[in-house]
Amino acid sequence: MDARREPLDSVDADALGRTLAETLTEARAAWPHLTVDAAAWIRALAALSGTPFDPQQPLGAILAADHYLAFACANGDTAAIAACDAILVREAGFAADGTRVHASMRDEATQMVRALMFVARGDRPPAIADYAGRGALRSWLRVSVSREMVRLAKAQNRLAPLEEHLIADPGFGDDPVLEELKTKYRAELADAFRGALAELPARDRTLLRYQLVDGSTIDEIGSIYKVHRATAARWMAQIRDGLVARTRALIAESLGVDTAEAASIVRLVQSQLDVSVI
Repeated sequence: MDARREPLDSVDADALGRTLAETLTEARAAWPHLTVDAAAWIRALAALSGTPFDPQQPLGAILAADHYLAFACANGDTAAIAACDAILVREAGFAADGTRVHASMRDEATQMVRALMFVARGDRPPAIADYAGRGALRSWLRVSVSREMVRLAKAQNRLAPLEEHLIADPGFGDDPVLEELKTKYRAELADAFRGALAELPARDRTLLRYQLVDGSTIDEIGSIYKVHRATAARWMAQIRDGLVARTRALIAESLGVDTAEAASIVRLVQSQLDVSVI
């Protein structure tokens, strides 16, 4: 016999039933605006109830109201996702406080956890479905975003920064003019490109990292954000065009003139982005 079903099959099913009914009332009072299949949620709670069965505490240490919110999120309730996302943003701020994590990395980590928690990927449900209610939901989310910030920090130490990844030459060695320009103006190019990247919203940086560092395809990015691949491709093209335009403006300002030579320098960025963002 499945041990997780034992409480329903023996001992005191009535006690469990009364507790579940009372717990449903409390959860609805805590989150009155959510749409939840009560029967499905009660089945999920019953499956999580402790063994051996304790009539005095049939659900063990489960935080039912938190689990109710997470269950609603996992089933796509928009009000639940908005409420849970607000908790995530707040906990990301707490996790970053007192650390050297830059706000852009905090925002990037938050976006990645947001996509992981609330978006199904293929046959896999959103990660929020894994929450079992055995600790505060806010703490569970804080741990998740803290781990993501640590992962990003390690990735930055292990890999070239995103701007260096984009500036990197994919094979211009057969073009001596571009090679000469790149050598002569590399510092200016890097500074201008970093400046353009720094102005990007957190979501756009995350999109670039998904594709260029993590190797995600347009189809995978579309799946993460629940948009058609054409929309995801359009986003990437807009990010590319905006980066090129802003880099051109910044490097022209740095050099003091808007010359054909400055435009050629920017071709290094344009060519790399054209190769990468497809």
